Parts: sequence; C-alpha cells; structure tokens
Amino acid sequence: MEDIDQSRTASVLTIIAGLWIALSPFVISVSGFALYSVIVLGAIIAVAGVVQLLWENTLPSWISGAASVLLFLLAIAPMSLGVSAVWNMLISAIVVFVLAVWDEIEVAHYVSEGRRSHQN
Repeated sequence: MEDIDQSRTASVLTIIAGLWIALSPFVISVSGFALYSVIVLGAIIAVAGVVQLLWENTLPSWISGAASVLLFLLAIAPMSLGVSAVWNMLISAIVVFVLAVWDEIEVAHYVSEGRRSHQN
C-alpha cells in the first residue's frame, strides 16, 4: 500500500474515532466539565481527520495527537467519572495518538518522496 493510501486510511479511522469520542458521553455516562471537554476534543479530532484527508500536511496529525494527549490527561484527572468512561477515554486517546503518529509518518514520507522525485 502506498504512503498516501495508508495516510487516508489513518485519516478515516481518525474521523471515526473522533466521532465516537464526541458522541460517547451520550452513551457512557459523563457529566460536568468532562462532558463538554470530551465533546470538543472529539470534534477537534474528527475535524483534524477530515482536514488530513484533504490536505497532505502533517499539521492535522499533530493537532489530533495533541487532542489525544489532552483526552488522556482528562481521563486520569481526579474527577467523578465512571469506570467505563475512564476506560473509554484512555483507550480512545491511545488509539487516536497511534493513528496521529501513523498518519504523520506516512504523510511526511509521501511528501519527502514527492520532493525527491521532483528534484530528479
């Protein structure tokens, strides 16, 4: 599979993960500050995935990676979250972080290969 195809796959998976994160508070009990934070972070991740799908640049991967770190920190913060909400946030954060790194590597490699082929 080519680098750009792998990047697109990672981007689509990032969109799906972002949508899940944004909608998960309505399925798994989350309330208060965490409710809005999870929705906003999920939306940021999903939008970054869409932008990454349309734009061959590593910036959207960095944004979704940073959002996943914030989600992870939110999950381990001392709040009154249920066990299922904490596990959902931790697993989602790790998945998005891995997808962001994968996407960033593939896009960076694709862009560098494109520059090399244009120089020859």
